[in-house]
Amino acid sequence: MRDLEFLKTGRAQRAIQRLSQVALWGCVLVVAYLAFLPSAEPIGASWDKANHLLAFAVMAWLADLGWPAKQQAPLRWGLLLGYGLLMEAVQHFLPLRHFSLLDWVADGLGILIYLGLKASWQHYQGSSTLIH
Repeated sequence: MRDLEFLKTGRAQRAIQRLSQVALWGCVLVVAYLAFLPSAEPIGASWDKANHLLAFAVMAWLADLGWPAKQQAPLRWGLLLGYGLLMEAVQHFLPLRHFSLLDWVADGLGILIYLGLKASWQHYQGSSTLIH
């Protein structure tokens, strides 16, 4: 348990914040690369929406860790949604790709899934500290 106390220090928090920022930018690049690749599959024949949900839930988590200020939350979610919309707009002009409003909705749902999991975790943490 003592080892976990280190994670609460300012130095550890700054390291986690910086790593999360770098990881988010890496995810942004990988997701864009995958989104702009020519697609050999027929449209709608894959787990495309699940990919959007997972990618944006992970990016929301990394954004939250990387820029944790509560007052920045609307900016974080707005920028992620804007990024999703930008990807869809670019796909409109690519061969074998198309603009999909449902993909963008899945992006937003991924963010909401992350926020729901975060709220559940915080509720669990709060109730477990009341018990002990």
